Amino acid sequence: KCIRRGVKDVAKAIRKGEKGFVVIAGDISPIDVISHLPVLCEEHKIPYCYVPARLDLGQAIGSNTPCSTILITKNDEYKEKYKQWYQRRVRGLLNLPQRQNVYVGE
Repeated sequence: KCIRRGVKDVAKAIRKGEKGFVVIAGDISPIDVISHLPVLCEEHKIPYCYVPARLDLGQAIGSNTPCSTILITKNDEYKEKYKQWYQRRVRGLLNLPQRQNVYVGE
């Protein structure tokens, strides 16, 4: 699997040692549902970012169901696209002011 979706599945995959990057929807209520994920990502040196809505995140992975969190793992099929995204988005987080709490690793 290249994409893990849902808080439970993403947390389990991170704890088992899967690497990639995590995308978290920002409109989750209650916030306690996802509050542990940034800490977990930082502990395992996995980059993460936020998107505004669950609906957008679900549509981005080709699902009609809104999705709160996804973990996108490295795969040989889309190695170049992963690398391009990583360089544009994740490295760009370093240039944002007041964002020292986001870990950006390789």
